[in-house]
Amino acid sequence: MGQACGAPAANKRNKLDAKKVSNIHEANADIKIHTVVTGELDDDHATAMTIPLGEVTDEQLMAEVARRHLDIHDKITDKMVKETYDFIQELGQGASGAVWLVKHRKTGQSFACKIVKKDGDMNDAQSMSTEIEIMKRIRHRNIVSMYELYETPACLWIILELVDGGDLQTYIANHHDHSEATAATHLRQMLKALHYLHGVGVVHRDIKLANILLKKPKSGIPECKLADFGLSALVRLGEEGYDPDESGKRKEFKGLNDMWGTKEYFAPEVIKCEYGPQADMWSLGCVVYEMLVGKTAFPYRDSEDELFNRIMTGSFGTHRPGWIALSDEAKSIVNAMLHVDPRKRISATEAMSHPWILHNADREERNEKRNVKLEDAQRHHRATIQLRAKERKK
Repeated sequence: MGQACGAPAANKRNKLDAKKVSNIHEANADIKIHTVVTGELDDDHATAMTIPLGEVTDEQLMAEVARRHLDIHDKITDKMVKETYDFIQELGQGASGAVWLVKHRKTGQSFACKIVKKDGDMNDAQSMSTEIEIMKRIRHRNIVSMYELYETPACLWIILELVDGGDLQTYIANHHDHSEATAATHLRQMLKALHYLHGVGVVHRDIKLANILLKKPKSGIPECKLADFGLSALVRLGEEGYDPDESGKRKEFKGLNDMWGTKEYFAPEVIKCEYGPQADMWSLGCVVYEMLVGKTAFPYRDSEDELFNRIMTGSFGTHRPGWIALSDEAKSIVNAMLHVDPRKRISATEAMSHPWILHNADREERNEKRNVKLEDAQRHHRATIQLRAKERKK
């Protein structure tokens, strides 16, 4: 959630969000956009009422619809969505709206449909515009993809990739054997996502276990996909030195100034209201600590001031049994991600080359490949036996 830094958050919503971002890559051509754009309507309702319906101009007709406050856009678009997709069941209620399991009527392919009612509270036009602009531009294996968008002035229907394995928070709670190798594999996937996002000027601002979804695999561990860009920011590449190619130079950027996100995952510079993409790395460091130790790195205890003081000094639990049991390499990468100075904090690009990642994640991926090859061999063996059985019957 958001919190003001010296002024109401609504008045200080990141000024960069409002700018037209034209220097990151174009919107993906494979995303279908169905948008109703409203313009100035003809105010002469009396004239429109005296003209036979067949002779009324489109502008006059729309003016009369507006005068009567008829919600025609939403009704037509809602009908269009439901003619295209079967709504199977509600998957859950998020902060910004309901998410449904839907199936495309023609292809039979399943998706998630997020329905967002625009309002003046959390789903304000500006924040929703930023989220949609981000989703239209990004496409990465470890990020939940948007495939189609239906939009009216009052509502959004966002057709998203269906990720069916729950979130990382639930996974860790149900898998007490979450090893360093598994954690390293999941971290590498999230680092790849952040490396990509930061390179195109997107700062997520709400990285936590609940926003990391899992895709069920055929074998091995599930694959992580980053979700929920409702609090994210778009930064113009090159603005205030924001470098799209060198993560080391991006560490100097501190052009964002709103306390958006989840308090327990706030970076020190977020509390200072001067931050950039490195804030995501701090939040991800909190996630890694939780994955490995089973406890929150910076839990809310007595007060917000007390929490923020521990964050500002980087005082997380190093006396817990789970932390003491970790390898030195695991402790090293967590410490590097939870460095209070964003300029000295490891970046996503740098972290992908950390020895703990290279050693553990590579081993886990080799095991997965061996399992896939074994399953393929077993399937081939079963198919051969079935074929020989059929030949003997003949």
